[in-house]
Amino acid sequence: MKNQLVFLSLLLVVVFAAWGGCTSSTTPSPMITLLSPQNGTVIPADAVTVSVQVSNFNIVDKQGQASVPGEGHVHFYMDAGTVPQTPGQPAIPSEKNVPWAHISGTSYTFTNVSPGMHTFTAQLVSNDHSPVIPLVYQIVTVNVEGQTPTAATTAPVTTMPATTLPATTIPTTTMPVTTMSPDGGKTVRINLTAQNIAFDQSTLSAPAGSTVVMTFNNLDFGVTHNFALYTDLHATTSIFVGDFVTGTRTVTYTFTVPTTPGGYFFRCDVHPESMTGSFMVT
Repeated sequence: MKNQLVFLSLLLVVVFAAWGGCTSSTTPSPMITLLSPQNGTVIPADAVTVSVQVSNFNIVDKQGQASVPGEGHVHFYMDAGTVPQTPGQPAIPSEKNVPWAHISGTSYTFTNVSPGMHTFTAQLVSNDHSPVIPLVYQIVTVNVEGQTPTAATTAPVTTMPATTLPATTIPTTTMPVTTMSPDGGKTVRINLTAQNIAFDQSTLSAPAGSTVVMTFNNLDFGVTHNFALYTDLHATTSIFVGDFVTGTRTVTYTFTVPTTPGGYFFRCDVHPESMTGSFMVT
């Protein structure tokens, strides 16, 4: 009888030890909580700051680097119809002209937000911009009201005279090669390279209404870039959006520039803050 009691006692110790080991090895899932604005609230127009709280996930400044479980950054979207969810691919809204940003932090301010109903989404992504799987995001809907942004803050770059950009800012490598197409139109050939999360040129130019044939070189191994041309710095109205290219790889983009001379804006949609430039239509 004594031996049986000893055996039962030892068995209980083993069972509890195993149970405790199982529970302690469970890794909490990443979570994101959208702190502000709150769902259903009414907020002033123009600037909207979206703030989040992140749990069980490390926010790090390693954007464009290899994916590491449990770390990454936050993507913020305004009025995105669907949340990006393709594993291993950059979490970029499928709809064109959706304002968004990738931030190694917990807040982002959308500017020039017009009155009306808007949705704001915050999503956890890995270092390589791919969505955390299972998906981790939160969406709120708010009513933005108040005065519309002033003309000074919404005036497109195209209204600025070309003289606002000093000629000294245009490197000699940005001069395009212009040829005459068989139908009498102008074809401009431009080379643009992406390397070290940067474009090799900050200013490009082409005659009004011309066709641009761009040789786009992505020299960043395993990093996705593209070239996109917009009417102004807000990047809400696109003129041309090139397909995403994961380096190292070279592609050709073909597009027609506007017929209205002036200053336009280009960027990499994957790195919209660090990879930007001016496109002068002459």
